Amino acid sequence: MKRTLRLALALSALGFAGGCVSLTPAQKDTVADVQQFADATAAAYGMMRIPVTVQAPTNLGIGGVYRQGNFYLNANMLDSGHLTAVVAHELGHYVLGHEPTSGVSMAELLKAQEVRELDANAKAVEIMIRVKGMPQPQAVRTMMVFLRSAQNAQNRGQPNAPGHRPPSEEIADLQARFPEAPAPNGSQSAGSSTSSAAAPIIVPAWKPGDQWTFWSDSPRGSGTFVWSVDREEVVDGTAYYVITSGPTRQEPAREFFYQKTDLAWRMLKVNGALQSSAEPPQLRYVWPLTVGGAWEQTVVVTTERQGTSSTETNARACRVTGEETVTVAGGIYRTIKTVCRDKTTNEVVYEMWYAPEAKHWVKEWTKYPWGVMEREVMRVKVK
Repeated sequence: MKRTLRLALALSALGFAGGCVSLTPAQKDTVADVQQFADATAAAYGMMRIPVTVQAPTNLGIGGVYRQGNFYLNANMLDSGHLTAVVAHELGHYVLGHEPTSGVSMAELLKAQEVRELDANAKAVEIMIRVKGMPQPQAVRTMMVFLRSAQNAQNRGQPNAPGHRPPSEEIADLQARFPEAPAPNGSQSAGSSTSSAAAPIIVPAWKPGDQWTFWSDSPRGSGTFVWSVDREEVVDGTAYYVITSGPTRQEPAREFFYQKTDLAWRMLKVNGALQSSAEPPQLRYVWPLTVGGAWEQTVVVTTERQGTSSTETNARACRVTGEETVTVAGGIYRTIKTVCRDKTTNEVVYEMWYAPEAKHWVKEWTKYPWGVMEREVMRVKVK
């Protein structure tokens, strides 16, 4: 009993004591979705209903905790792309019957907990397949992306979560249990083809309310963000889609302007002020999008910061190389792939996989002087 109390007190100290939390209407809808996921899981496994309680936000790297028939969710997770992985993991603890253990030393307790966390990762994959209806590669990828973000945070100094092995070891364990899953840091895809038999893809029509949740990973950090179509706006006679991102606790409000005619990026405003612009607007696609299509473009990007202005010139030669089926955390998509090279060095600097179903790219690889950035879609809501 004393050991159980010590564990409960430790969890409370980490920010999971009860309390009232103020939520936005969208967050309340998300909580309802989480409870529905929990209810469906309980029904699928013939177990009693597990209530979901949202706890005050913390920055301690703990997204949720299962304890004695209850699921406590950090409010920060409600706006995170990792929500499905965290919820499935904690439901995995519930399904596996992982309750506090008494009568052992704290060292033995933590060692046993490490094994439980590995088992909960694997059970989370099973739950996403069984309850969410995800294909196994997508379910595994969802957990891999979450663990990679945890690894990145640890690389930047965040301590390892109590009772967990290092994320790299948890990733290796998950790969061993699901050996056919795609590697978490590669550009692997299934069913790739260079056939050009598919019909040309026309420019999509975005609508206010269309939304894409992305995961981003690079040497500078890892995390999730949301792009939402806010409105259409005409600037100097040109019609644009205005895509918003933020504000969040870490990022200010951003507005990205993309031309309606071709989705070329024109400018970025931060908190209403112009921060950067491209001349001419930077192309990512030439429509209709077809295998074998190619274009070259030289763009001057101007950045305004703290009253100073700087420019950067990018000269790229791009080609649509083929069709590929890719697995990302947001699903399995049939895509058309574009590869761009630096015109001076002929080095590949950008790869993008566009999915007509998502009306957006669903996977992106970009090389910068400071390292490689990978991004992929985690959730799509389009009209």
